[in-house]
Amino acid sequence: MSELEKRLEKLEAHDEIKSCLTRYCRALDWVDEDLLKTCFVEDGYIDYGFYAGDAKGFIPVVMEVERNGHSWHFLGTVAIELNGDTAEVESYGLTVGGDVDNGHLPNVNVYCGRYHDEFTKTSEGWKISRRLYILDANFPASSGDINEALQGLFSGVDLRTNNDKYRKLY
Repeated sequence: MSELEKRLEKLEAHDEIKSCLTRYCRALDWVDEDLLKTCFVEDGYIDYGFYAGDAKGFIPVVMEVERNGHSWHFLGTVAIELNGDTAEVESYGLTVGGDVDNGHLPNVNVYCGRYHDEFTKTSEGWKISRRLYILDANFPASSGDINEALQGLFSGVDLRTNNDKYRKLY
């Protein structure tokens, strides 16, 4: 394999891994179970504290958690170390979520943490084969009086895949 081919293969792996992380966030935020299934190898191991076990069992558990409120998942500072058909990946996450009240989120919880992942290259692309979530901090926040100022804006609170605003991108 030429040096150029090696570099291209590395770039493609990085791109697929980051795309998988994006699918993961969208799947949770839109409560899209089918999309979430594209992120994990079926026999992968997941440890979120409230759940430790295989990915196949994790998906319905986390979907139930996400159905009971509304959240936004953001990932960044993604570090990737490739090793053949596996990769060690660390990404920092920020999740904001809460219970819907009359189309608004008057109070939210903010979670700051990181994901320690192992990815595996499969015939369907790079997928998470092992994940440990580490919660670094969490705190409550209130929207206070700003809700009145936001009247008239389209509220994305509680949108799901059956809403006409949902766009299937994968």
